[in-house]
Amino acid sequence: MESTPTSGTQTPASTMSSTTDETSTSSVSEIEAPTTTSTSRNLDFSTLQDLFPLAPSSGEQQLQHDPSSLWYILTTAVLLSFHREKLTGALWEYLATTNADSPQNEKELLEIARRIRESCLKASTLVGFPRAINALFSLQTSITTTHPSLSSILATDTSLRAPLDPTAKYDRGMSFFRQIYTKHTARVLSAMDSTSGGDLTHFAINCIYGELLSEHTIIGAQGTGLLEFVCCLADGCGPQAKG
Repeated sequence: MESTPTSGTQTPASTMSSTTDETSTSSVSEIEAPTTTSTSRNLDFSTLQDLFPLAPSSGEQQLQHDPSSLWYILTTAVLLSFHREKLTGALWEYLATTNADSPQNEKELLEIARRIRESCLKASTLVGFPRAINALFSLQTSITTTHPSLSSILATDTSLRAPLDPTAKYDRGMSFFRQIYTKHTARVLSAMDSTSGGDLTHFAINCIYGELLSEHTIIGAQGTGLLEFVCCLADGCGPQAKG
């Protein structure tokens, strides 16, 4: 029995299947294609800088003022406190290349690099050693990229703390500890003794304060005290920030 032809143009089944598959694939692709909108924003370092007053220049031109180094010392501490330590490299780039007031001479750039590095070291005992390692690697990478010659000079720096003998370490540690805690010193020392069998006191005075925080060649006592305050406050340790 012969089949009766149908009117109109027929579409072969294979063609229909192919067309359907292509349309389906195209539709799925359009639906599933992710829309990548970056939600991360770079920190506005210039706004942070404007929050701090200008410091009088110690050079010959006393009427000129340079931006206080305190703002980027504390900014470094905050970056580590909020687990954004890898942005220390971006902070260096802003200070060394992006900022309109970026210094042009090697001496000033080295001072900035050493202050950021020292900030990372001093913050390490308050917010975490691994964060300081990440921050220092980020800083080194950024300096090597923007100023390779400075990176070579910084690599030859020697330890400021290694030559210190144990007695001097303890004496300066206790002295700075008393400056920080003032009238609360005896109570804090007693609490540390009773909660740790004396080990916390030994570690705090000899290592944290004696070896690390009381080294004031690069960042002085006031800057170090403020760095401690910022780290404690940002890390939610209000009672310690009151010290």
